[in-house]
Amino acid sequence: MDSDLLLKGKYTFRAGSRKVVMVKKSVESLRHVVMKALLWALYLPTYNRLQVEVPIGYRYKPDLVQNGPDDIQFWAEAGSVGSQKLRRVLKRFPHTHFALATWGGPLDSMIARVARQAHGMSRMAPIDVIGFPVDADGRFIDDRGTIRISHDDLNWQRIH
Repeated sequence: MDSDLLLKGKYTFRAGSRKVVMVKKSVESLRHVVMKALLWALYLPTYNRLQVEVPIGYRYKPDLVQNGPDDIQFWAEAGSVGSQKLRRVLKRFPHTHFALATWGGPLDSMIARVARQAHGMSRMAPIDVIGFPVDADGRFIDDRGTIRISHDDLNWQRIH
C-alpha cells in the first residue's frame, strides 16, 4: 500500500463510487486498518450503509456494522476476537450476519472456534469466516486506495 494514502494517521479507501476514511488509532496495527477496509469493500455491495467503528449501544463495538430497522443486520470483526465476546455477540444477535476475518494461514482453527462458541445456539443468520492472504494489501488495494475484492478472491467459509 502506498504511503500517499496516509495523511496524519488517516487512510482513504475507495470501492466503486464510495469512499471511506479510516483513522488508525495508536494501539491499532496497520494490518487491522487494512482488514477493516477490505471487509468494508467486500460487503459494501450487500450492505450499502456499512459504518466503521461506531458504538451500537451494547457492551461490545463491532469493527463494521450495518443497523437495520429492528436489529443489527451485519457485524464484522477484523482480526482476533476473544471467546467471551464472540459467544456473547453470537447469542445476543441471532438474526445478525457476522463476518470474522483473519490474516493469512488456514481457517480450520477459526471455524472450529466459531462452531464451538455457537454450539447450542439458535441462529437465523450466517457467520462468514474469511482468511485474507498475507499479500492482500498489495493484491486488492491499488496506489490510490481503490479496493477491488470479491469472495471469489478469498479463502472463506459460510457457517449456517
